[in-house]
This record gives sequence, C-alpha cells and structure tokens, in this order.
Amino acid sequence: MIEDQSIICFAPDPWDSMWRNRHQIMSRLSRKNKVLYIEPNMYDLRQAIGLLKKSLTCRSLQHGRVKHIADGLWVYQHPYWGVNSHWPVFKQLGLMLRIFAIYLVIRKLQMKAPIFWVVDPRFGNMIKYLKKALVCYHVVDNYSSAPHYTGKVREDLKQTEKFMLSIADIVIVTSPFLQEEKKKYNSNVHLVKNAVDYERFAALQNVNNIPEDMKNIQRPVIGYIGALNKKLDYELLDSVARARPEWSFVFVGEIYTGKPGSQVHDFLLNHPPNVFLLGRRDVKEVPYYIHACNICILPYLRDEYTKAIDSLKLYEYFACEKPVVATDIPVIREHGQAVYIAENANDFINKLEEAMAHSTVARRMLQRSIAMQNTWDRRVEQLSLLIQAALREKLNNE
Repeated sequence: MIEDQSIICFAPDPWDSMWRNRHQIMSRLSRKNKVLYIEPNMYDLRQAIGLLKKSLTCRSLQHGRVKHIADGLWVYQHPYWGVNSHWPVFKQLGLMLRIFAIYLVIRKLQMKAPIFWVVDPRFGNMIKYLKKALVCYHVVDNYSSAPHYTGKVREDLKQTEKFMLSIADIVIVTSPFLQEEKKKYNSNVHLVKNAVDYERFAALQNVNNIPEDMKNIQRPVIGYIGALNKKLDYELLDSVARARPEWSFVFVGEIYTGKPGSQVHDFLLNHPPNVFLLGRRDVKEVPYYIHACNICILPYLRDEYTKAIDSLKLYEYFACEKPVVATDIPVIREHGQAVYIAENANDFINKLEEAMAHSTVARRMLQRSIAMQNTWDRRVEQLSLLIQAALREKLNNE
C-alpha cells in the first residue's frame, strides 16, 4: 500500500450513506495515509441564508466543516456560504469560496501536494485551482446514462467528464465497457474492478444469527441487498413476486421512491404482500441479511447504464456462498458458471426454482474462490501500484 501520502477524495455521496467502493478504498488507504473525504452537498442561496441565520458563528464563516472519523481519515462538508447558484456571478463566487475553504482545511491538516482522487467529475472545475501531486479520476458508473438524471443533466455530465478525462493523470475504471469508452479521451486508463470485504462476509458461514426483522418472514426468502433505485427491473420483480405468493421477497437497502407513475414508484406503492421492504441497514449488518436469505438476486434492467456496472453485491453474495439469480448483463455473464442467468420473468422463476433444488458444493466452492480473489485489500494494493507508477511518471516528466 502507498504510504505517507495525502489523499483528497471528491465523492458523489456522503460518508454515512450506503457504503460503496470509495468508502472501502478510502478507509483502507487512511491506515497509512492522510485521507480527506469531501462530501458533495452544496447549498443554494436560499438554503445558505436560512442555515446561516440558525448558525452564524466565526467558525462557520471561516472554514468548511471537518469531522474526524478515524486515525488518518477526515470527512469534509462545504461551508454554508459556498453557495451553488444558477446565476453566473453567484455561481463563480460560490466556487471561489468553496475552493478557499478547502485550501484552509488542506493547510490545517498539513496535506502537502495531495493526490486528488475524483469520483464525481463535477468537481473538475474546483480541483484545477488547487495544488496537487496527481489527479486520479475513478470512474465507477456510466454517469451520462444514469436513469435518475434528466436529459440536460446527462448532457452536462458528458461535457464535464470530457474535461475531467483531459486533466486526469490516471483513470481507474470498474468495467471493461468503461475502459473502452474512456480510452477515447485518456491514454492512461486501467481496469480495477470492485471487490468484497471477504473476511467479514465469509465469517458468518456457520453462524445462525437471523436479524430480528427477518425471523418471522416465511421461507424461502429471496433477497436483494442494495439500493432500490431505477436500475432495477420492477416489472420483472412484480411479475415474479405475484406468480409465487408462497415465496418471500426481501429488499434491504436505501429506497428511492421515484416520481409518481414510474416503475419504481408503482412497485413500492402497490407491491404484493409477499414483498418486504426493510430499508437501509448499517454496513456491519449487511452480511447477516445476506446469510438470512435462501437465494440472492440481481434483477437489473438491461440498458446503457447497467452494461457498465460492476456489482459489489455480486461479490458479497459469492462470499456468503448464496445461490444467485440475475438478469443478463455483462458483469453477470463474466461469472456465468457461478450465477443462474434469466432472460425474462418466466425464466427468472424457473432459475429460482432451479437454484433452490440444485445448489451444489462445486458451485459454492467456485463462488468462494471468486470472492477470495476479489478482496478490497487486494484492490487497494493494485491501486497503490498504479498510483505509485503515475507519480513516478509525472515526476519524470516535470
């Protein structure tokens, strides 16, 4: 692992949100480096005025808000007054104020020549003003095809990402699709896939500790552990759940309700009684919920967005050695021998029945082998080697 570096991660989600790859990576890098995790939330002018009236202090006017999480790890929130506005003057002023606030925190934490680890490309307009040793752009999704964005936002993201790719010293991607796409704009692109905290998930193999809110749910339990958002096929899920009322379908994860009339909104509002929405759970509890399922599912839509994903949940399911039924997208096809792949709702039911009847030792051993080869500790070592090489190359070119 790289050591004695300062790393600033510009993230698209809060530290306390559902844990994703950046949380896993930064928590490990912070063991031997200084890591500042910058949350994305910014305030418009009206929100900022309201918040400042409630908390107008010298501290809030001087600095962004910094929270110490663990040795080597801090989380940063933008100050109230670093507003984000549609008005050009206020937009530029807010940007300059946010940059100044981050500069003060960098100086306070004594982070000399930090590595900028950018997961959200919209921070590109900020980092160009700050001194850094390296810019690493970590692409984890096909952002411009995200179903939760409007057409205008997607187009803006395309342009923003092109700029980010043009200034990045190194680009890390999580899927072959993203690798091919980003190579068009940057020559230093590397594939580093997602992974699993193997020890945490595999340790419960022989532990019978079913979470309280699952103890009275009728078995068999078909479970999905992850965010309920627009990347799932809710029409398929509704058909499958209604066709097998004797099965229980459990969803554990943050719920994004969607707009009225959308598939996700209608499913959440009108789902059959054998569907259980348990909500988000702490990252430490997730392994218990997976182990409490008889079968785990990945019911993704097949579109431009999901063809680029590398599912963290797949590796977690494998570490727990659970039968997995999934729709046919590239990341699933890569592990076709360890997953039951379904073409449609009827086939999904057939594959669930097959998984219940024919879970073999050989398949579980294959799942375990895949999980053991794809751990976060291994990923961080792989990333460290790439970062070290990029630092050497940049130093040689200066």
